[in-house]
Amino acid sequence: MAVHRIIGKHIISEEELRNNPSRIAEIMQSQRPPALGGQIRALGATTPYMPIGKGLPLTVLIRHVYTGQHPDPNFLGHNGDIAVVSGVRDFDVFNAAARALNFIQESVPPNSHLNAPSAFTNGTPLVAYSPAVLADSITLTIELAAARFPQGFVKSLSGAFTALAGIPMLMPYAGWLLGSGQITKLAGDIGHALMDGPVFTQTERLDFELPGATMAIADFRVISRSEFPAHLFAYKEGKGLVDLDDQAYRGEQPYVVVSLDGRRNDKYAKFAPTLASAAVLERFFQVKEGQQAAIDTLIEGMRLASDLKYRQLAEGLAQDIAAAAGDAETIKSLTQQLKAVRDNIQTPALRPPMP
Repeated sequence: MAVHRIIGKHIISEEELRNNPSRIAEIMQSQRPPALGGQIRALGATTPYMPIGKGLPLTVLIRHVYTGQHPDPNFLGHNGDIAVVSGVRDFDVFNAAARALNFIQESVPPNSHLNAPSAFTNGTPLVAYSPAVLADSITLTIELAAARFPQGFVKSLSGAFTALAGIPMLMPYAGWLLGSGQITKLAGDIGHALMDGPVFTQTERLDFELPGATMAIADFRVISRSEFPAHLFAYKEGKGLVDLDDQAYRGEQPYVVVSLDGRRNDKYAKFAPTLASAAVLERFFQVKEGQQAAIDTLIEGMRLASDLKYRQLAEGLAQDIAAAAGDAETIKSLTQQLKAVRDNIQTPALRPPMP
């Protein structure tokens, strides 16, 4: 696995980031908007990124997908379908983990560049969202699956993605799809293509407060296999990795570009409770193939359970603040933690007052 940071027009490997801090500092200084305190602006962006960190919002989006040698023309003919799947682990106080279907691009030839999702594709670029990060570290996974998906299945995703309003369709267990208030068990060949046979899978860890680890910052990242020399290219929004002649890379190695941003996005507020719901679904449902079962009540219950869990954490922090009377530094730190926990409570009546 290789992860490269995009800093302005430069693509920097994680190894160089660790071993050559003076050059990185020079690049970042030249790219730094004053309001970001050292966190950087994406190349060509008109809206600056907001800082990320523990206690701050986090939005992870897929910005560009390059399919490389896939779909394999010898296996699927000239064109095939590409499914983009993401996953998140160690997320929020439930330590929830689940995979999600972001979108399916139909009839894709090899060496295709996808700006995810396109205007003709139903889906979402969202990988993860938190109104205030509490975990010390979050693990993200990006996968590409190549297959020929039944047109009826792809068409049925349209209404589900619309109802989800930007939340990806979670796949809590092999062959199950969670979306638009329903849990569906997929036909065997569809579930196998999505869950068991990705042609590309790479994992990235975002560290926010892990001793000895490099802290995640707001930026673009190129996620690729270790043998792909992404640092030899520059990144251009809407075009992907380009060479010195501004020509897009068209080699065999696939890659995915993701962005990390600290701007609050209330439209993604249902991400955490939906993820928590996906993590516990197996306890409640034994759905027969092709059938559906309503789960609105379960999702609402998990949202309330999530709020109550955060409320308990908030009450404990409030007690610690009261006990730290006279210690200004401790009170400041605990108050910041309390605000982060409080921001994760979606039910207004359950939010405790700030001291």
